[in-house]
Amino acid sequence: MFKRQKFSDKTNKKREILLATSEYVAIIALILSVILLFKVYRLQSRLNDLKSDVERLENRSGLTGTSMSNTIAPPAPHIQHAEASEEINERLLLLIREGNKIKAIKELRTARNISLKDAKDYVDHLEKC
Repeated sequence: MFKRQKFSDKTNKKREILLATSEYVAIIALILSVILLFKVYRLQSRLNDLKSDVERLENRSGLTGTSMSNTIAPPAPHIQHAEASEEINERLLLLIREGNKIKAIKELRTARNISLKDAKDYVDHLEKC
Protein backbone atom coordinates (compact mmCIF):
# COMPACT_ATOMS: atom_id res chain seq x y z
CA MET A 1 0.00 0.00 0.00
CA PHE A 2 2.88 2.33 0.72
CA LYS A 3 4.28 1.77 -2.76
CA ARG A 4 0.98 2.57 -4.35
CA GLN A 5 0.74 5.85 -2.43
CA LYS A 6 4.31 6.75 -3.42
CA PHE A 7 3.49 6.03 -7.05
CA SER A 8 0.33 8.15 -6.93
CA ASP A 9 2.25 11.02 -5.28
CA LYS A 10 4.70 11.08 -8.18
CA THR A 11 1.86 10.93 -10.66
CA ASN A 12 0.07 13.79 -8.93
CA LYS A 13 3.23 15.92 -9.00
CA LYS A 14 3.64 15.27 -12.72
CA ARG A 15 0.01 16.20 -13.32
CA GLU A 16 0.44 19.41 -11.34
CA ILE A 17 3.55 20.32 -13.33
CA LEU A 18 1.76 19.58 -16.60
CA LEU A 19 -1.24 21.65 -15.55
CA ALA A 20 0.99 24.52 -14.49
CA THR A 21 2.89 24.37 -17.78
CA SER A 22 -0.29 24.27 -19.86
CA GLU A 23 -1.67 27.22 -17.86
CA TYR A 24 1.48 29.22 -18.61
CA VAL A 25 1.26 28.36 -22.29
CA ALA A 26 -2.41 29.39 -22.35
CA ILE A 27 -1.64 32.70 -20.63
CA ILE A 28 1.22 33.43 -23.04
CA ALA A 29 -1.02 32.59 -26.02
CA LEU A 30 -3.70 34.90 -24.68
CA ILE A 31 -1.24 37.76 -24.23
CA LEU A 32 0.13 37.29 -27.75
CA SER A 33 -3.40 37.25 -29.14
CA VAL A 34 -4.22 40.53 -27.43
CA ILE A 35 -1.00 42.12 -28.72
CA LEU A 36 -1.72 40.97 -32.28
CA LEU A 37 -5.29 42.20 -32.08
CA PHE A 38 -4.07 45.61 -30.91
CA LYS A 39 -1.63 45.79 -33.84
CA VAL A 40 -4.36 44.87 -36.32
CA TYR A 41 -6.59 47.66 -34.99
CA ARG A 42 -3.70 50.15 -35.27
CA LEU A 43 -3.01 49.10 -38.86
CA GLN A 44 -6.68 49.38 -39.72
CA SER A 45 -6.75 52.88 -38.29
CA ARG A 46 -3.69 53.90 -40.31
CA LEU A 47 -5.24 52.42 -43.45
CA ASN A 48 -8.42 54.43 -42.91
CA ASP A 49 -6.33 57.59 -42.42
CA LEU A 50 -4.47 56.95 -45.65
CA LYS A 51 -7.72 56.33 -47.53
CA SER A 52 -9.13 59.63 -46.32
CA ASP A 53 -5.89 61.40 -47.31
CA VAL A 54 -6.09 59.96 -50.82
CA GLU A 55 -9.74 60.99 -51.14
CA ARG A 56 -8.89 64.49 -49.94
CA LEU A 57 -6.04 64.77 -52.47
CA GLU A 58 -8.26 63.51 -55.29
CA ASN A 59 -10.95 66.02 -54.38
CA ARG A 60 -8.45 68.84 -54.10
CA SER A 61 -6.98 68.15 -57.53
CA GLY A 62 -10.40 67.62 -59.08
CA LEU A 63 -9.63 64.08 -60.17
CA THR A 64 -12.16 61.33 -60.05
CA GLY A 65 -11.35 57.67 -60.40
CA THR A 66 -8.66 55.45 -58.99
CA SER A 67 -5.50 56.72 -60.63
CA MET A 68 -3.88 60.10 -60.88
CA SER A 69 -1.79 58.94 -63.84
CA ASN A 70 -4.81 58.91 -66.14
CA THR A 71 -4.77 62.67 -66.57
CA ILE A 72 -4.93 64.18 -70.04
CA ALA A 73 -1.68 65.63 -71.36
CA PRO A 74 -1.63 69.42 -71.71
CA PRO A 75 -1.70 70.88 -75.19
CA ALA A 76 1.63 71.39 -76.90
CA PRO A 77 3.31 74.75 -76.44
CA HIS A 78 2.92 77.12 -79.38
CA ILE A 79 5.65 76.78 -81.99
CA GLN A 80 6.04 79.10 -84.96
CA HIS A 81 5.34 77.51 -88.35
CA ALA A 82 3.30 74.70 -86.83
CA GLU A 83 2.19 73.42 -90.24
CA ALA A 84 5.78 72.55 -91.19
CA SER A 85 6.61 70.98 -87.86
CA GLU A 86 5.61 67.41 -88.79
CA GLU A 87 9.09 66.60 -90.11
CA ILE A 88 10.82 68.02 -87.06
CA ASN A 89 8.38 66.23 -84.76
CA GLU A 90 9.31 62.88 -86.30
CA ARG A 91 13.01 63.65 -85.87
CA LEU A 92 12.46 64.79 -82.28
CA LEU A 93 10.46 61.67 -81.42
CA LEU A 94 13.25 59.52 -82.83
CA LEU A 95 15.84 61.33 -80.71
CA ILE A 96 13.66 61.06 -77.60
CA ARG A 97 13.20 57.33 -78.08
CA GLU A 98 16.96 56.92 -78.43
CA GLY A 99 17.43 58.76 -75.12
CA ASN A 100 18.86 61.93 -76.67
CA LYS A 101 16.44 64.41 -75.15
CA ILE A 102 19.04 67.19 -74.90
CA LYS A 103 19.97 66.76 -78.56
CA ALA A 104 16.27 66.95 -79.45
CA ILE A 105 15.97 70.24 -77.56
CA LYS A 106 19.03 71.64 -79.36
CA GLU A 107 17.71 70.63 -82.78
CA LEU A 108 14.32 72.18 -82.07
CA ARG A 109 15.95 75.42 -80.95
CA THR A 110 18.06 75.69 -84.07
CA ALA A 111 15.23 74.64 -86.42
CA ARG A 112 12.61 76.98 -84.97
CA ASN A 113 14.76 79.68 -83.33
CA ILE A 114 12.91 79.47 -80.01
CA SER A 115 13.95 79.87 -76.39
CA LEU A 116 15.41 77.05 -74.34
CA LYS A 117 12.35 76.94 -72.09
CA ASP A 118 9.91 76.71 -75.01
CA ALA A 119 12.00 74.01 -76.66
CA LYS A 120 12.21 72.01 -73.45
CA ASP A 121 8.48 72.31 -72.83
CA TYR A 122 7.73 71.17 -76.36
CA VAL A 123 10.07 68.17 -76.15
CA ASP A 124 8.65 67.25 -72.73
CA HIS A 125 5.17 67.31 -74.25
CA LEU A 126 6.26 65.08 -77.12
CA GLU A 127 7.85 62.68 -74.67
CA LYS A 128 4.61 62.35 -72.68
CA CYS A 129 2.49 61.66 -75.74
